[in-house]
Order: sequence, then C-alpha cells, then structure tokens
Amino acid sequence: MRKLLLALLFTIGVFNLCYAEHEAPDTKSPVEKFNFWWEQVPAVCSTSDEIERWAEFKKFNPINISFGREGGSPDGRIVYIVVYWMNEDQESFASVSTPERPDQACIVFRTFDLKLNTTLLNKKDI
Repeated sequence: MRKLLLALLFTIGVFNLCYAEHEAPDTKSPVEKFNFWWEQVPAVCSTSDEIERWAEFKKFNPINISFGREGGSPDGRIVYIVVYWMNEDQESFASVSTPERPDQACIVFRTFDLKLNTTLLNKKDI
C-alpha cells in the first residue's frame, strides 16, 4: 500500500512538473492582458419613467448619450445605453439601460462638485 501511495504521489508530481514547463498560447482576453477584473458595481434601479421623474425633481438634464457595444467594438451591436445627467448644483449621475429592457434603467453613480474639461467643448461633434 505504501509503494502504491508513493508511486501515485510521484506520478502526480512528475505530471505537474511536465505540465508547468509548457507555455500556454496567449489566449487571454483584453481584461486579463491589462489586469482588469469584473466587479459588482453598486447601482439603484427602477423603471425608466421613475428615474426620469427623480431626475426632474432634482433638476437634472441629460447632457449626453452613448452606447456600449458588443465585444467593446465600435461596430458591435448595441448592448447598453448610458445617459449622463447634470444639474446646476454641479451634481451628476449616469443611468444605464439596455435595448432588451428599455422600460428599466439603473443609476450606476451619482457625484458632486463636477468640473468640466472646457478644452473638450471646443472640439467638433461634442
């Protein structure tokens, strides 16, 4: 029994050493290449109408809209929509919705003391 156990442990050890010597091809996704990781982002969600009602109550106005696309590719299909909102008190928030559920939206952050990069305002198409 002892010889069988030692032979088994030896076989596992040799297998691990042999496996460790081979480099796997670079199949890492961009997330792994840049040492990113997925996180659960705190968000508060409701119907799109209720988010807009709250935004009006807090005197927020939408200032831009942008689209998240499949695979992070500019020509991918739209998988989510981000609307960035501001008010005159230098507060902001972003709401996110999806084409599959346009009746629902989530607020993914709300910030205060907003400062704009005014050099961007002189660029065309912004």
